[in-house]
Amino acid sequence: MDPLIFIHIPKTAGTSFRLGMDAVIGEERVCRDYGASSVETSPIVKQWVKPGGDLWQFGCAFRAAGYQFLTGHFHAIRYAGLFDVAQMVTFLRDPVQRVVSEYQHHVRNYGYQESLETFYRQKPNINRQQRLLGGVPWVGLGFIGITERYAESVGQFNRKFGFNVPILDKNQSRDSIAEPYRLTESQKTELERLNAEDIRLYRTACEQLDWRIRLEGKEQGYVAGAFMREERGRLLGWARAERGDDPVVLRLHVDGKPFIEVKACEYRPLLREKGVGRGGFLGFSVDITDLPKGAQVECTVAETGQPLVGSPWILKK
Repeated sequence: MDPLIFIHIPKTAGTSFRLGMDAVIGEERVCRDYGASSVETSPIVKQWVKPGGDLWQFGCAFRAAGYQFLTGHFHAIRYAGLFDVAQMVTFLRDPVQRVVSEYQHHVRNYGYQESLETFYRQKPNINRQQRLLGGVPWVGLGFIGITERYAESVGQFNRKFGFNVPILDKNQSRDSIAEPYRLTESQKTELERLNAEDIRLYRTACEQLDWRIRLEGKEQGYVAGAFMREERGRLLGWARAERGDDPVVLRLHVDGKPFIEVKACEYRPLLREKGVGRGGFLGFSVDITDLPKGAQVECTVAETGQPLVGSPWILKK
């Protein structure tokens, strides 16, 4: 099996997940990248993953050492040249709660003395989940779990990848991650405004987890896919089935009326470069030149009815 790359977004129960993987595959097969100054970071990361370092040599050393899992607080794009996006996994958490949890972590562990408002208004702490996944087609990640649905998510992960990761709770600051932090209305409103991109990402990931569970119950396969953009009178997107290698058949409706069926088998070089699947032959495009501006285009998997991310799409041109 290809190694998995875990993008450990801070305060998303990632430590519980990482320790669960340690227990299942053995710590000696887990490589860690938590920064050059961290005692947790593996020696080969400190040796090769640095300014002026040779990432290719890191990949060779990683495989030669028999590692099967890479974890750390890094941006997905850092390792996108070595590992396919389909090998990457992560957990997302309610953005408002995650920011407050990280603030409490800094106060407790690093002596942070500024106010919560000062912390959450700093640019590095705004839309952090989206930024850590930026630069790669996040929809194509091998798996995205939800912190608030941790046991459910780990169960889905185990069934997809054939592991038996235990359900651990290593949150040391509170009794349960299910207990939300209390905020004033003004704090909550400002946090939601600042982290609007993270909120959209989180809600979409929740919907996709719902579809995984629904399709599993019907013994049907999940499809990763999304609308991409409008270009030269065509609407472009992509789709990849997790089961098998046949192209996905998609059904499009315009303003609620049947429009066309297409196969997702066009070549997309960027998606090939990122390792999304099918060698990049997973794109589709439809002619929209005769459709009016503002028309609503829905796209679903013909076999299951699962909508693609970004559907419905409101035409701009």
